[in-house]
Amino acid sequence: MNNESSIPQPGPPRQKRRNLVALGLVGLVLVAAAVGWVQHKGGVRYLFASVPFLSPPDLTQVFGKQKLHVLVMGVDENWTDTDQMYTNFTRSDTMMVVMIDLASKHVSVLSVPRDLWVYIPKSGYGKLNEAIEDGGPERAELAVEKNLGTPPFDYYVVLKIDATKNIADALGGLDVNVEENMDYDDSWGHLHIHLKKGPQHLNGEQLVGYTRFRHDPEGDLGRMRRQRQVIQDLIHQIKNPSIILRLPEMLQIVQQNVRTDMPADKMLQLAEGMKDVTPSMVHSAQVPVNVGWTDGESVVYADTTAQALVHKYLVVGFNGQFDPSTVHVEVHNGSGMPGAASALADYLRQRGFTVVETGNARDFNVRKTTVTGADQKIVGEVAKQLPVANPLLTTSQVNGGDVDIIVGQDYRTQ
Repeated sequence: MNNESSIPQPGPPRQKRRNLVALGLVGLVLVAAAVGWVQHKGGVRYLFASVPFLSPPDLTQVFGKQKLHVLVMGVDENWTDTDQMYTNFTRSDTMMVVMIDLASKHVSVLSVPRDLWVYIPKSGYGKLNEAIEDGGPERAELAVEKNLGTPPFDYYVVLKIDATKNIADALGGLDVNVEENMDYDDSWGHLHIHLKKGPQHLNGEQLVGYTRFRHDPEGDLGRMRRQRQVIQDLIHQIKNPSIILRLPEMLQIVQQNVRTDMPADKMLQLAEGMKDVTPSMVHSAQVPVNVGWTDGESVVYADTTAQALVHKYLVVGFNGQFDPSTVHVEVHNGSGMPGAASALADYLRQRGFTVVETGNARDFNVRKTTVTGADQKIVGEVAKQLPVANPLLTTSQVNGGDVDIIVGQDYRTQ
């Protein structure tokens, strides 16, 4: 959100916004594991009494390997002639390939376009989202492995289309910064999207519309980016301690909307072992593609750079390496020079950082550029990238991002 005026005016106090944190799969595991634990031990009361005292497990021993590969899919909804929804034999609407380094706790996520043109084992050529319809989650796993060269999958997680809606409603809705005005109606598909650009509180149905919208120049690629944004917001709220009050309702939602072949006891241990994952430990991207046509149908083909990206994210991993794309930065102008925050934001974007907000600082007489964040290591890494000599570094919580940069008057000389 850009609030920086061309003529500087002191900005109002910043409204608190939810941090973009963690990974969708980890949050799903937290809730799904609770389901399995309750079923295994016999009641929510036992869960409340037991989970806080669990000792963090050695996940490499639990799973017998260092890296875990999971295919996460969301399935489309279909409608009968009598207007009844069903999800059996439907195509995948969302697909994410996840690699969890069980030793370092770093997580890599690759979004895969549903219209990717691939060879589906036992079925022939088609769009990737047809694989689950042709042969279930296992066929989808094979299709991804054969066409993108991913390591074999250990598990899959399948979400019904209403999973996001129901979870969001159970949480009381979600605060989302809507990227653009969205107006789209599909009466046959029961999809009605009417959203205005800017920060707002969305209920479950609105949230699903936001994540499914693709009627703009970005198409499916923009839709995938918004899905990752919403998943991170959802998981941040799921990890809030107050969620325990809504746990019975959440358990029922997961039972009705999530299917996986990961055993319940392993889900619980994975959830416990990964509960302290921070934003800098989660790395996300989407498979690069080129738009094309096949038999008059619009499809996308994996770009020649896809294999290198797959190898980096799903084979090598990050293992503690600094990844600027995981850092959400706010930039505010305290220099008194119009456009300083926007200029520095563009500079940071070119170097891979995720800039979530630009605007004016409360004071325009800031002499030295200041970098503030809760994680001292991240603050230091960001400072190294700035075109400013010896910025001031401070450690403090930031509302709405990981790092807040106040552009000072020393930026003038760069």
